Amino acid sequence: MTAIIFDCDGVLVNTEILSARAYRNVYARHGLTVEPEAFQKVLGLKQGDILKTLRGSEGGLLPVEAEFELTAEILDLIRAHVEATSGIADVLRGLQLPFCVASSSDVARIRLSLETAGLLTRFEGRIFSSSMVRNGKPAPDLFLFAAESLGVPATECIVFEDSVAGIVAAQAAGMYPVGYLGGGHLPPSQAELLRAAGARALIEHWDEALPLISTLA
Repeated sequence: MTAIIFDCDGVLVNTEILSARAYRNVYARHGLTVEPEAFQKVLGLKQGDILKTLRGSEGGLLPVEAEFELTAEILDLIRAHVEATSGIADVLRGLQLPFCVASSSDVARIRLSLETAGLLTRFEGRIFSSSMVRNGKPAPDLFLFAAESLGVPATECIVFEDSVAGIVAAQAAGMYPVGYLGGGHLPPSQAELLRAAGARALIEHWDEALPLISTLA
């Protein structure tokens, strides 16, 4: 393996917890209830695709005009509360292979998340968003674009993902998908779900990442 691709939300930073809070808050203001299991089903998708499918338990979708309200709430929570996942800074310092971030979020949100968490300088010039490709995860487009931009074959990339959609996308791209289970937003069943989606390995803490990478490099 010659390159590493990281998802952002829930992998590099703890934003999935914050996003779920924002969705619950905004949906509630529009008379809709979002249950935790409903949000888990759309984990890893880009916001536009989530809003097409995430219904309140009452059956309705968020009004189209409320998307800006949702985006603003998410960004406010990120500015106030985002943190890097435990141990990721050490992994980034120890990596000997080129690496990048490939996320379903838009570039502005990725940069805000990484900057607030103190990780942005590690990824400058290597930030890839679903807004740069036609199809978001679980399609492989984003990961293929990231590999091409890094100048490495897709089959030579290790991908760290926390979502089923991300693992499916990495598998479809011909990459080596690794499921990251260290995010506090994940249910106990996530390990089984990621395995079923195609994860070739699972890690619960970033301490496990460098030893795993060294066996594959």
